[in-house]
Amino acid sequence: MTPPKGDQAAASAGAAPRVYKTEMARGWWLRRRHYFLYMVREFTAVPMALWLVWLLVEIHRAASGPKGYYPAASPAFIVFSVICLGFALYHSVTFLSLAGVIIHLKFMGKPVSPRAIVAAMFGLWLVASVVIAAVLIGLAR
Repeated sequence: MTPPKGDQAAASAGAAPRVYKTEMARGWWLRRRHYFLYMVREFTAVPMALWLVWLLVEIHRAASGPKGYYPAASPAFIVFSVICLGFALYHSVTFLSLAGVIIHLKFMGKPVSPRAIVAAMFGLWLVASVVIAAVLIGLAR
């Protein structure tokens, strides 16, 4: 019988086997458009989180009553809010577009097509947006 060689010999002798570590270049996500868009989608959480922190600060300031509260209406806040809205829309559209892959439904024993699921998700998003807009407009009056 021949003695084991290489990693087998190291493993049988009690030494830990060598582990292959892949080396990733720093700009790996810039090489392909798909990777780039994926990373942008993941980044969208950062400005949205900052905007939500700003909203919490505004709510805290509003708790002191109408006399001491002046809502942020500076051009910088408006531009930041519009940018955050763009990120939120991009995040929502890319997430809802994957609903057909993520959700598997059967209706009367037959699978529902992924396109129908995606269309339903976007339809529900539209309905929720209209309801929320109506409530906010009603509260503003």
